[in-house]
Amino acid sequence: MINEFQRRKLRALAEQARTTIKLSDSHIGAKEIIDISIALDRYELVKIALPTKSKIDSETILNAICASTGAEPISANRSEIAVYRRSSCDGAKHIEI
Repeated sequence: MINEFQRRKLRALAEQARTTIKLSDSHIGAKEIIDISIALDRYELVKIALPTKSKIDSETILNAICASTGAEPISANRSEIAVYRRSSCDGAKHIEI
């Protein structure tokens, strides 16, 4: 569990980061969850671009991704969300929060 200070630091890092994953539609399936989980293991902080004409709001998508991957919600706006999960992979470069 991260605190508000850590969340602010991660939010600032996410604003500077490039998008890691782009979702093509509002459906989040097993393939998308696997891709996001792999990206979290590799980068820890993942920025996800949402479809522009999504019928589902970004908070709902953020909560679904966090519940499925064990990630922490960092930020959500209309077009992008960011999630964080500390990597358990050996040799991973960890983000210092």
